[in-house]
Amino acid sequence: MIIDAHAHAFLPEDLRVLEERMTLLDASLPDQDPNKWYLRGRGDLEGMAQDMAAAGVDRWVLLPVSGKPERVPELLRWVARAAQEFPQVIPFGLLHPAGEVQSDLELILELGLKGIKLHPFVQRFVLSDPEPLQMLGLVAEAGLPVVVDTLYAPGMIRAKPHLKWIMETFGFKGCEPAHLAAAARAHPRLKLIAAHGGSLYGWDVLEPLWDLDNVYFDISYLRGVIPDAQVVELIRRKGPERVIYGSDAPWRRPGPYREWFEELPLGRDERQQVAAGTISQLVGL
Repeated sequence: MIIDAHAHAFLPEDLRVLEERMTLLDASLPDQDPNKWYLRGRGDLEGMAQDMAAAGVDRWVLLPVSGKPERVPELLRWVARAAQEFPQVIPFGLLHPAGEVQSDLELILELGLKGIKLHPFVQRFVLSDPEPLQMLGLVAEAGLPVVVDTLYAPGMIRAKPHLKWIMETFGFKGCEPAHLAAAARAHPRLKLIAAHGGSLYGWDVLEPLWDLDNVYFDISYLRGVIPDAQVVELIRRKGPERVIYGSDAPWRRPGPYREWFEELPLGRDERQQVAAGTISQLVGL
């Protein structure tokens, strides 16, 4: 079995805005550059379902994203409907620390969503600040895993120096290992899934996270960005029981991403644990 535990789909109106923003950010990079942020698929729900089926993916986690706290209830209901329409979907919700956290969390539980996605960069907050930490305390009590989109700003600027101006002009914050470690220590019962190998563009500063048992890594987006040997080392150092397969579709295509994963020099048990075992345990499949 293989479960893609990091995938997105968007409503039509959100896709239009998203494509405009991605063009603004990375238009200067060639399409073959693995660091370029652009849609490598249609990006809508039906298109994602087709891509996952073609890739032979058994189940996939749908992660909603929005920087607007007032949109949280709308997207929670949309994800729940998506899971009814496509049974292979494992629906996650989202929260925003500036939103109605208590009522939004109650709706997540009422709808039976399996976890929560946070995107500090898009949602403009720092994970270790007081309000997000309070929010994470409520999530820990609810027993839901949390996927956190990570970004180590200094590393990203080294890889994509053309984005330095936007980070400085608009005051965008990343989500770095120190932020994740502070949240994990504040709430030991909370299960945090640090996306993109623990810290996007910060794989050399993961030290605070290696020994935290309630921090998991997913391997989404990593294909082509770091060497395969580094991905294998990351899986083995953290331990396959705390690493999760994901592609970050539609920023990556599910089919080629799965082929890449199947070719990594892992043992059979290691591969199966990452492919489905760890996420199945976290969401109770």
